[in-house]
Amino acid sequence: MEVIENDIAVEWGVAADNPFKPREGQCCCVCGSKLYVYGGVIQTNDAEMTETKEMLNFDAETMVWQKVAYKNEAPPPRSAAALSCVGNKLYMFGGLNQTCGWLGDFHVFDTETRTWSSVQAADGPCPRDKLQSVAIGTKIYFFGGFGPKATLAMEDDGDEEYEDEEDDELPGDQEAAEFGWFNDLYVFDTVTNKWSQPLQMNLGVPSPRAAHGLCAVGKSLVIMGGRDTEDRQNDIHIFDTETRKWDMDINCKGRPPSPRSFHTISAVGDRVVVLGGRGKDNQHFDDVSIFSLDTKEWYQATVKGKVPSGRGQQSVGVIGDKLIMFGGTSNFSAEIMQCQATHNDTVLLRTEDILGGGPTGKKPNGHAEAS
Repeated sequence: MEVIENDIAVEWGVAADNPFKPREGQCCCVCGSKLYVYGGVIQTNDAEMTETKEMLNFDAETMVWQKVAYKNEAPPPRSAAALSCVGNKLYMFGGLNQTCGWLGDFHVFDTETRTWSSVQAADGPCPRDKLQSVAIGTKIYFFGGFGPKATLAMEDDGDEEYEDEEDDELPGDQEAAEFGWFNDLYVFDTVTNKWSQPLQMNLGVPSPRAAHGLCAVGKSLVIMGGRDTEDRQNDIHIFDTETRKWDMDINCKGRPPSPRSFHTISAVGDRVVVLGGRGKDNQHFDDVSIFSLDTKEWYQATVKGKVPSGRGQQSVGVIGDKLIMFGGTSNFSAEIMQCQATHNDTVLLRTEDILGGGPTGKKPNGHAEAS
């Protein structure tokens, strides 16, 4: 597709140093003026890699990182869980633990009392990791992921990684299970404490996938990219949570980002910002792509400042007039099936730059389009 010439220009700035250990596979969400990150894999003092149950937060007003001191016992350590905020509470589902395997537990953290509690609710998703979640009002929407499928055989796509992640061994109690990707949509109502699966009023459901991007623009869910049974993708899907219909007529204009997984998508006004990710050749991206939900156009922004190196698995949140990005991994080795670099930087973009500018009405060769 042809690039849409535009004058959108963003500039990366350095937000703060993180004094804590680098980590990968952490989940994150925004609560008030803070970006919270939970879990992930860190390197111990003995150079061993292990999951953690630490929670950190970054205050966008003071630009300071701190470790959250729990008042009671935290859930088991994990990576690649889903975390969303409703009110002053953080809701965490799923993830992967090297000892326990894929997790299907559900926990809530009260940011005011700093206490954890377990959510007991029937009919939720089965255990999985690399799913995504987002809150709209008092409801949290969960989509996709990868994990054991007890009754469904996994399609064989010839990918020995199975799940597009660097897990060394299958946990003992799940070795006999079949594994695969999911495309189910679950909703958790934080008022009634009940799970549901909305009856989707039309076809057009995204293919089963994991490590995709998910965000909410108004009352709509936006899903982009991720890894499915075929490969890494760059498709975009929109679900109206009020009509419960998938948009079947997304006639996108402009050039979309390259196919990727382990990226993030974030809503800024009616625009969706795509950052980072790992491509089909295991390369990592440092571009900034923007999708307008209003015009259904893709724009590639001009990027200035100290551009962060290409990466995936980063934590991103929009707080006030800032888009904050923390950490991530890069330098994937096909030999050991792992990323060899883990980042610990905290950088930011200004939302006014993301919302500013638009198509210039010129073709890439510089000639103005006919009126």
